[in-house]
Amino acid sequence: MKKNWILPIAFVSCLFLLAGCEKKDPYGLSPKDPVTISVWHYYNGVQKEEFDNLVRAFNENEGREKGIVVKAYNKGSIDELSNTINESIEHRVGSDPLPDVFSAYADKVYEVDRMGLAADLSDYLTSDEISEYVDAYMEEGRFGGSDSVKVFPIAKSTEILTVNKTDWDKFAAATGETEDAFSTWEGITRVSQSYYRWTDSLTETPGDGKAFFGRDAFANYMIIGSLQLGHEIFSVKDGKTVLDFDKEAMKKLWDNYYVPFVNGYFGAYGRFRSDDVKTGQLVAFVGATSGISYFPTSVTLEDGTNYEIKSKLYPLPGFAGTVPCAVSQGAGMMVLKSEEKREYAAVCFLKWFTDTSQNMKFAIGSGYLPVKKAAAEQSLLKPFLQEAGENSAASQNLIIGLDTANRYRLYTSKPFQGGDRAREILQTSMASKAREDYQKIEELVTQGTDRERAVAEFVTDENFNQWYEDTRLQLETVIGE
Repeated sequence: MKKNWILPIAFVSCLFLLAGCEKKDPYGLSPKDPVTISVWHYYNGVQKEEFDNLVRAFNENEGREKGIVVKAYNKGSIDELSNTINESIEHRVGSDPLPDVFSAYADKVYEVDRMGLAADLSDYLTSDEISEYVDAYMEEGRFGGSDSVKVFPIAKSTEILTVNKTDWDKFAAATGETEDAFSTWEGITRVSQSYYRWTDSLTETPGDGKAFFGRDAFANYMIIGSLQLGHEIFSVKDGKTVLDFDKEAMKKLWDNYYVPFVNGYFGAYGRFRSDDVKTGQLVAFVGATSGISYFPTSVTLEDGTNYEIKSKLYPLPGFAGTVPCAVSQGAGMMVLKSEEKREYAAVCFLKWFTDTSQNMKFAIGSGYLPVKKAAAEQSLLKPFLQEAGENSAASQNLIIGLDTANRYRLYTSKPFQGGDRAREILQTSMASKAREDYQKIEELVTQGTDRERAVAEFVTDENFNQWYEDTRLQLETVIGE
């Protein structure tokens, strides 16, 4: 009788043991009952295509195994996406329900976090996992000196100097100028003057030289340039925004942008400086690494003449004798607060997306930079470079971008209330004044004033001092000093 009871009990015990051995997800994810995660982003063109390809790959593999389905939606530009988020938060008529994840810069995340809506992703990441990411990228998502992670870095960009090598080679052969000039802002200013004078000499009309250089995202020049010169324009200390708008540093920035611009050595004509290269109005410009796919392969002049060009990329210039610094930009992903299961599922996708193999595919295809330190290792990098073509613009862009991430001091201003407005002031104050004053000089020349004399009326200490005081006052007003 005892033996008859022992066998059924033993069988049932084995079933319980086997059930206990099944791997259970700590947050309740299950392939039998998958959770759907919505992601709003601002990627367009080839970047959207690459992002969609990876979302599809996740859903068919990792997501299927874990019980996660990701649905991605483009919401226009980053500004349009930000506005759409605001509408959803405020429950405006016709607005969509909030997503689980959306692309955002730190300023936007800071704003949403103040509403208590940002999930702390450090709860779902180990210290070892966090250490795999480039420190500066992860630091952008930490607010108020805490160890919380409110922004997940998935693809970053920095700035790079891109040159129309075809036209540069003609100029260099005629004048003896070398690429050494590209390492500093002082060198860029000097060689731009040389190019203006050389192109002026090619015609019988005096003063019709052409601009050599321009730049996108002017606020980056102001912020990073000032930082290199020893002054962090905006810093947050004990919860208060501190302004360090140093006059000597600003004069250095003025001398290497405003002065060459009003002289005609620098220029800005179309919406982006890559547009100006395409129309032959510039030879070189500084722009985001993520914009490399937009660099033209040909030039079309005003008279309809068209010719093919080759490009060459260089690291971001800096001021002579300073520590190399560069901006760290590119929106990360913010996870909105919800139940732990959904937050965890979102982080699972983001961790998968930033695994080096996936992240490198996105980087090569989109122009963005991978976010993990391991991406710079040659053993991991080489196969992707070979696939893209080691001498291609995409490969050059990736190599220089990764070198910048590892060798330069990467910097992003800490978010603060009014930060968007303060950055807009830096974006426009000097750049707009340079364009306006250049037009005034052109009018004076048209009226018969000698160009050199017309320029001399604007490149004065009095003009700089007026601009400096006006801009400082605007910044103080915004941050409440």
